[in-house]
Amino acid sequence: MAYVYLALVPSLSTLPVFSVESATAGLLITFAISSMLLLGTRKFVLLLLTAALVGFAMEALSVNTGIPFGRYSYTSALGLTLGAVPVSIPLTWASLSFYALEAGGTYGMPFLMTFIDLSFDPRFSGNLWIWTSSTQYFGDPWSNFVGWLITSALIVFLYTVLTRRRETSSLPGIGFYFLFGLDSCILDFYSGLATPALVSALVFVASTAVLLLFHFARNEKAAC
Repeated sequence: MAYVYLALVPSLSTLPVFSVESATAGLLITFAISSMLLLGTRKFVLLLLTAALVGFAMEALSVNTGIPFGRYSYTSALGLTLGAVPVSIPLTWASLSFYALEAGGTYGMPFLMTFIDLSFDPRFSGNLWIWTSSTQYFGDPWSNFVGWLITSALIVFLYTVLTRRRETSSLPGIGFYFLFGLDSCILDFYSGLATPALVSALVFVASTAVLLLFHFARNEKAAC
């Protein structure tokens, strides 16, 4: 939260530490440390490889064919690329998959990933990537969110097959998801995207309430 608020200060916002690259690096470092501690090295590696490879494959497919996200191209803002896809993108898929998995468990993860993107994409479209498909949701096509749901479902399916285990939600994971989403809404608002900020905030509040309801119901049932 403090990082987000500091990044909004005009005299600080242009510093390298608050750049997209720095924010992405911080997200990846947090993912690596947290997932190794909570999942163990083996499951961390499996999630990293599964999410990164699936994410890269789907991104490359869509950049070249428009399936499943829609037609778009990345700008040079994200730096080093592998083909037409920036190297940081599949790693971001891995980190977000971990956070969504911790919050929503196996079954909720694809939906939480899509909810996160409702806030992310309007802020970065036109800067980090350019859509050539027609758009409907604040500069993004609806196909983008369908693609996020499909890609996330494929990631969690393969991860579950490889680990032979269904993950459940955790309170710290739910809390992180909510704060992460709230941070994104704040950034949307200060970027002049008040409407998507409000829409995303309502989605994050409602989904967090549902996650908490199922979490406590499951624990109560297990205690009986």
